[in-house]
Amino acid sequence: MRFEGLDLNLLVALDAILEERSVKAASERLCLSQPAMSAAIGRLRQYFNDEIFTINRRKLTPTSLAQSLEAPTRDILLRVRANLISKPSFEPSKSRRRFRLVVSDYASMVLMQPVIMRAYRVAPGISMEFLPFTDRIGDQLQRGDVDFVVLPDSILIEGHPKQPLFSDEFCCVAWKGSRQVGSSMSLRRYLQLGHVGAQYGAMTSFEEDALLKQGCKRRIELIAPNFTMMAIMVVGTDRIATVHQRLAAILARTFPLKLLRAPVRISEFRESLQWPASFHLDPALVWLRAIISDVAAEIDRTPAARMKFG
Repeated sequence: MRFEGLDLNLLVALDAILEERSVKAASERLCLSQPAMSAAIGRLRQYFNDEIFTINRRKLTPTSLAQSLEAPTRDILLRVRANLISKPSFEPSKSRRRFRLVVSDYASMVLMQPVIMRAYRVAPGISMEFLPFTDRIGDQLQRGDVDFVVLPDSILIEGHPKQPLFSDEFCCVAWKGSRQVGSSMSLRRYLQLGHVGAQYGAMTSFEEDALLKQGCKRRIELIAPNFTMMAIMVVGTDRIATVHQRLAAILARTFPLKLLRAPVRISEFRESLQWPASFHLDPALVWLRAIISDVAAEIDRTPAARMKFG
């Protein structure tokens, strides 16, 4: 379809290329062949009488004009999707909707498993895709590329609705067979032992931030890919890990772990739910949001709340 000489399909192609900076990635995203995507770039160049993109070290670099088109193009497509494409009603029992959620392994273990079970009972046809946290989360929310994110309050994304879910604290976990770790731990012992940590982008962990504020430094000997593996990787060693209490309580039911109070003053934190502002009234998101909220309200009555130190 053309609007004043512009093929509106080209806006979709332009948005994908601006986001991906790659003909291959953009074509895969839109399920097009690379020649078709290259042809779209050619038509964009012809319409705007501008190069639109230049190739720099095998990457597409947008021209000044293309950069100026990025925000309005994204806004147009987002408005079309939110107001024209989104279905006005949602029937859980008949839906085949696919939800995309950015949730850490911690929140998945503590919160999302009951959510999945509850949603399946009334909407067996829906599907959920859980995505890892990246530095692009703000952009993903703005574009409506994800339906929900679960984040600590300290790193929530401005400009999007939010809803508090639950609070948690941190504790230490160690292997039950370790002779170097008793039933309690002093700060001195905490700093002497080797630690298992995890790295999530450029963010500083809660425990690392607390240690820095207290002028302390620990020795990290292993870096795990996620929070769950932090706890599991202490098994068979004298290392310790500082993890979320609710997660530790769940893992201690399966793995030979002992839980100890952290000797470091780490502030309690709260996990919250966020969703794209443009889709605030989407009936499907309203439905799933209610389920997540209900499960979070009951979290203190789940295995994640039952833990024993020592």
